[in-house]
Amino acid sequence: MDAPSIFIPKQFKGVTLSALARDIVDGCPGGLPESLTFDFSQLSFIRPAGVVFLSNVIWWLHQQGTKVRLVNADKNSMALRYLDDSLFFEQHCGQKIWEESAPRSTTRPLVRIAHEHSHNWLAMNLIPWLATRLGLTEASLYEVKTCLSELFNNIKDHTQFDIGSIFVQHYPNEQRVNISLSDFGLGIPAKVAETVPNLTDNEAIVRAVQEGFTSKSTPGNAGLGLDYLLKTVVGTNDGVVTIYSLGGIVRFRKKNGAICPDPVKNVGFCPGTTIDINLRTDLIEWVPQQREELEW
Repeated sequence: MDAPSIFIPKQFKGVTLSALARDIVDGCPGGLPESLTFDFSQLSFIRPAGVVFLSNVIWWLHQQGTKVRLVNADKNSMALRYLDDSLFFEQHCGQKIWEESAPRSTTRPLVRIAHEHSHNWLAMNLIPWLATRLGLTEASLYEVKTCLSELFNNIKDHTQFDIGSIFVQHYPNEQRVNISLSDFGLGIPAKVAETVPNLTDNEAIVRAVQEGFTSKSTPGNAGLGLDYLLKTVVGTNDGVVTIYSLGGIVRFRKKNGAICPDPVKNVGFCPGTTIDINLRTDLIEWVPQQREELEW
């Protein structure tokens, strides 16, 4: 029997991310098969969140015992070139599609990072690169680094696999940075339900970001840490945070000076959690680097 074939949507962003997982379920009514084919022939546009979401779905399927085959990925389109430059195909196929593909100066390519290596990667890779890109000191990005560190702590606390995928894109002409992070743990609604049952998935995500809420199970973890993320990115930076988890999608923006949730009508589901962070680079405050921070 041929492996079911799932087409990657033409515009892979927003609700089409979770629609992909719905298509997998609809295309496999008898349960997940031994193998599955992803067809890239229709893809023409993809956002950073799409890069990590798609990567996360593939790793999730592997964990369910389903082998994934990628086909029609060699079409010379901007979206597929972008994916190849992000090292997506190198990660999932063992090699790039085009020999000349390479990480772009505006990105930190797709990586899978275990919790034990995440803080070193942030300190030695992402933050120095981002500070250089933005012409800022690393001290100016302290709150961003703290937010991401806490998200990796959450992965350790809320998933048995202890690994997250992250991809970063700088849009200099738009003065913004997208940081997208995925895991395939239990999902925020499932963790919230252990403390507060009978909520919809969107309601559970909104509850999870409230200050003081925690579903922590590992001593030393500060909890979900999502309230600090929203205060930093949305409240202080005037950016946007979108959280995809199980059957929920909620976008958080600032309205009339307050951080407001904007639940999105979902059409599918997200294995685990994907968090898409949209930072305004023009509103990041420059902080002088302290001498002691430069010394080992």
